[in-house]
Amino acid sequence: MSSPGMISPDTVGRAARRSADDGFDTRPTKRNRVTIACTRCRNRKSRCDGVRPKCSACSETGADCVYSDQPTLTKTSASKELLEDLRSRLATLEHSVAGLDGRVTRVEGSQKEDGGLFTDTSQRPLTPIESNIVPDEVEEQSVEDVDQTDGIGSITFAREEESGYFGSSSNIAFTRQIIRATASILKSAAPGASPVPPNYEGVQSYVLQMSRGVSSVPDLSDRSSINLEPFALPPEGETMLLIEKYFRTTGVLFPYINEAEFFKTYRQLTSSNVRTVRRSWLGLLNIVLAMSTHASHGGEMTALERCNISDTFFHRAMALCDKQIRRGTSIEVVQLLLLMSQYLQGTERSIETWNVHGLAVKAAYQLGLHSPNALRRYAEPEREFRKRTWFGCVLLDRTLSMTFGRPPSIPEDLIKIDLPSPTLASAHLEPDPEGQSMGETSVHFYRATITLYQIMGEVINILYGNNLGYDAADNVFDLASVLLQFEQKLLAWQSALPTTLTMISPASILAGSDSPETLRLRFILTIRFLNLRILTHRVMLSRHLDALGISHADSKQLDMLRQVSANSIRICGQSALELVKTIRNVVSPPDPPRYLLGAWWFALYYTFNAALVIYSTILVEHQARLQNQRTVFEENEINLDHLHEAIECLSLLFKGNRMTDKCVRYTTHLAQLLAFISGRQMDIQQSGPLLQLPTTYGLNIETPSFPDDDQIYGLFDFTDLNDLHLGMASTLDEFFGADFSSSTSNRNTAG
Repeated sequence: MSSPGMISPDTVGRAARRSADDGFDTRPTKRNRVTIACTRCRNRKSRCDGVRPKCSACSETGADCVYSDQPTLTKTSASKELLEDLRSRLATLEHSVAGLDGRVTRVEGSQKEDGGLFTDTSQRPLTPIESNIVPDEVEEQSVEDVDQTDGIGSITFAREEESGYFGSSSNIAFTRQIIRATASILKSAAPGASPVPPNYEGVQSYVLQMSRGVSSVPDLSDRSSINLEPFALPPEGETMLLIEKYFRTTGVLFPYINEAEFFKTYRQLTSSNVRTVRRSWLGLLNIVLAMSTHASHGGEMTALERCNISDTFFHRAMALCDKQIRRGTSIEVVQLLLLMSQYLQGTERSIETWNVHGLAVKAAYQLGLHSPNALRRYAEPEREFRKRTWFGCVLLDRTLSMTFGRPPSIPEDLIKIDLPSPTLASAHLEPDPEGQSMGETSVHFYRATITLYQIMGEVINILYGNNLGYDAADNVFDLASVLLQFEQKLLAWQSALPTTLTMISPASILAGSDSPETLRLRFILTIRFLNLRILTHRVMLSRHLDALGISHADSKQLDMLRQVSANSIRICGQSALELVKTIRNVVSPPDPPRYLLGAWWFALYYTFNAALVIYSTILVEHQARLQNQRTVFEENEINLDHLHEAIECLSLLFKGNRMTDKCVRYTTHLAQLLAFISGRQMDIQQSGPLLQLPTTYGLNIETPSFPDDDQIYGLFDFTDLNDLHLGMASTLDEFFGADFSSSTSNRNTAG
């Protein structure tokens, strides 16, 4: 019931209905919706009545009223704009997908032509890594076609010419001395021949002029020919096998990657709950897989297949870590660069090793790996592995300084941190027969290598002038005194070795007294020691080659040189013979234990260097006998048969590999020349695999004739960028492969 004086709701409702029936609407009128407001009201977010040319709000305040020229938007027009935008985006996506489909078709076609890699993800379902991985740093990657002209065709890029410096410790410099001495002997034997000019640029200069030729090997910058799926990996089982193989081979020789942490990160990566990973770590994983594949021996894969697979891993690492490599701000990047340098030494792009190593050293300096104070900030085992990584840089620096003949990037006085500690053993390695963990033995091996290469740094500094390329002022007596001191250092290093890592003799390699891992470490230490001993005493052999390369050399000075250098020549020649015999006893049995060799390309370098020393020693000794001068060896102690053994050893190292084949052809050419100089015809009727080599490598083994001037001077033209650290060049093949078929009188004159 309603109170008096109050109007009930029913009364109001009835009145409203009556008003409606009468044609009147008493509800409040709605405000007209303005299509577009003026600019001032829109910016102030105030109501605008849309009156033109001036709205009410602007009229009241006296402000300027401006309307934009945009067309009036309605629900229909907005929907049309959205539809057009979606259509445009869809067309762009369709175009991109069509382009990707074409690229996938080309990649699949090229893989079928190459025989197919097991990393081809188009032929098998994706692994968990390939389907789940999300990098911590997503970056767009594009493959651009590189043309030889600019956009309008007005510039044509010419062939790039490069210069390479190879100092006195390199095989390039040693080969030059061999060539000069050989050419001088040949020229002096030719009737009426003029001597080799002493100022000939190819003989005197340490700088090689090289041009980039066409190569079948993919270039680092040319990624269009590589199956670049940076986040693709083999199936988990294959990946684990390759990682385990790495840590039982290269990882034992260079233990600067934390094995336990590496496996832990990989297991986290493959688990379903982890979807992020550092690019630097994934790049390191790929280069570990590359090293494990490339450095392995045996198996069903051919040399070319192994090279293709490992090269794919290498390029994926490069694609993943291009920016990280330039920044160099993590320990993983330094380790990645170290492994890249080691990997490149076993490829036909070995010349690029020097640049990659430079990046590793700069990154190590940037992180303070060289600083004892900087290392104190880290707890174990982080400090230990940073220390090991720094010494990895030092070892590679000494190796490249020796092989390329360049000044070291890390001077000896900058190496101030303590040697790695053997107490941090690896959990994945079994103990050896004496109860010592293999991880501990690995670090003892690493320490022994570091101290050996410290002597190498002193040898390069004192005996080779740090490869700076100046003429040594020391006389032969001072040189003999220094060599005696180095021989004492080498013997002291040998006596300080742990009992488990003592030197091994060629006869005891297959005795079976050690575990396979310990035997391998002893074998590698032995050939490293012999190679350094050869390098040390090679300076005296080089003096002899220089004397032979000079026309009309003083016989008295030669006789004095032979007397003073007799001990060094003997040590150098004997070390070369022992090195070849040691490696030959590994590769010659019916079932060779190739695992002892480590990375095959180091064994190739050591054997090839020993073959050059054997050739030079035989040449020097032959000329001494010819001049009735004092000799160091008896004729049966070192002769052409020993060079044949070195050639056989080279041929058995890695069959089907192009680098190995080139070394075999090169040394066989040297043996052919030596046979010509000594007046001995190469006999291919004898039994044994060695004497089939000349026929196998397409050489002419007939009685040789004397080469002409152009052929001799062609010895000094180096035009190949490949394998220069081994000391070879393509033009030498052309000279030594020339048709030698001469008269007996010429041979007798030369011999």
